Amino acid sequence: MATAVNTPRAASSAARHDAAVDARALRWWIKKAARAWFALAAVAMRSVLPRGATSVRALTYHRFGDARRDPFCVSAEEFDRQMGWLAREKLAVSLDDLEAFLRGDRILPPDAVLVTVDDGNPCVLACAAPIAERHGIPLVSFVPAGELATDAAARAADVPSRDARLTTSEISELASHGIAIGSHALTHRSLARLPEETQRTEAERSRTVLESLTGRPVAAFAYPYGTRADYDERTAATLRGAGYRLAFTSQHGAITRGSDPLSLPRVKVEGGEGLWMFRAIVHGAMDGWRWVDRWLWRLQETP
Repeated sequence: MATAVNTPRAASSAARHDAAVDARALRWWIKKAARAWFALAAVAMRSVLPRGATSVRALTYHRFGDARRDPFCVSAEEFDRQMGWLAREKLAVSLDDLEAFLRGDRILPPDAVLVTVDDGNPCVLACAAPIAERHGIPLVSFVPAGELATDAAARAADVPSRDARLTTSEISELASHGIAIGSHALTHRSLARLPEETQRTEAERSRTVLESLTGRPVAAFAYPYGTRADYDERTAATLRGAGYRLAFTSQHGAITRGSDPLSLPRVKVEGGEGLWMFRAIVHGAMDGWRWVDRWLWRLQETP
């Protein structure tokens, strides 16, 4: 039997791998500590300050599963507890509710929540949709229409599971279960970094593809990445011209009646945090994280 030879090159490679793992773990714990501290401070302030006007928070998820120390992955158990709490509190609203609220045509409960999922990973159908449906929670899935897989076999062969996309038939299945489908551009590229003609193609073709798959109008868009470098007045004009009425960024904060419908904030829900943190997020504890979004966006991880 051949034995492994521990060469200097192999040892160096192993050391680099261990260092990378340690760095990711350290980053994970620092981020979790910062978010927890931020949320606790905000909860304390909220307890002594008067509540403001009625607002809605659009929550952002990306993936569901058991990935370790992946802030973009929420476990099925966590998501089930979160949706159960939203259902008991009667806080979840639909995309139509939000649009009517922005027009001033509908009154929503304080701290109402819209649940959104970005990127079109297959776990939306396998995990999130059944849980949301069981609890009666409206769900919005933002999908990069040009990256949809043709079938499950091709998807499994082509890309890692974290980067996988739904198939065209799965999009239709999601819509048949009452999940609202929105556009996440055509090819998941930063819209503001593209020429205007390419922006129009990304916006218009994505909407056309999704409407043909679902048989329903697509009026909502989520900017890929959604940092301050990924949207601007030009992108808003492009989306308006392509027929979109709502567009969501990744900037933290609450949506009020005065919010620009084509640059709406959202609040990211991360994996590995307790129900207390989720409840705090719903009640506005992470709204102030927008200052991190505003000044430190270059240091933030992408999905």
